[in-house]
This record gives sequence, C-alpha cells and structure tokens, in this order.
Amino acid sequence: MIEIEAKRRWEVVFRDGDSWQLGVYVPENESIDDVKILEKHDCPEMFYLVRGRIVLVLSSGDELEEVEMEKGKIYIVECWHNAYRPEGSPGVALVVERPSVKTEYRPISEFKR
Repeated sequence: MIEIEAKRRWEVVFRDGDSWQLGVYVPENESIDDVKILEKHDCPEMFYLVRGRIVLVLSSGDELEEVEMEKGKIYIVECWHNAYRPEGSPGVALVVERPSVKTEYRPISEFKR
C-alpha cells in the first residue's frame, strides 16, 4: 500500500525498473500567468486527479488550451503541457510515465493564448 502524500511538487512513489513509474504531482503554479514553460516528452503520460483542483495547460500546436481535470477521468497527455492549481487551491494528481523519458521545453510566450 502506498499512502498519497503531497510533500513537494513531484515525488516518485513506485518504479518498475525502466518500464514505468508512478508519481505524486502537486503543480507549483497557481494560475496560467504563473506558468513560464511547457514541456513535452517522447512518450505519453497519464494524469489522474486524486483531490482538489488542477487545470492542465495543453498545446498540440500554437494555441493553448486550459482543461480542468475531473475526478474519475484519466488524462493521457502527449502534447506540450504544464498545470496549475487555481488560486492556490489544493490539488494532487497521480502521474504514470516511463522513467527514462526525454523532455523538451518551450517558453509559454511562444504559444497563443
């Protein structure tokens, strides 16, 4: 059993070798204005809202989309992304990803709002 505790922004709580890992994620941003970069991995990530509120900031092209996560739904993210907790509200998500992921970064200023 793994207890879900939000100690910091990102914490890996289980890893199956180099196949996959499970992490607890608490976005440090409190609004889209706090988001400075988007990241994109070379493989998909799965996000699942455990409690609170989290808004995913996504882009498959040049435009940004804000998607408020809903409990009971799984979000598979393959595009540019980041996230925030609206007005600093509590927000905790589980994330499943490959441990050896390669990541690219782009300033959010390169995307249209």
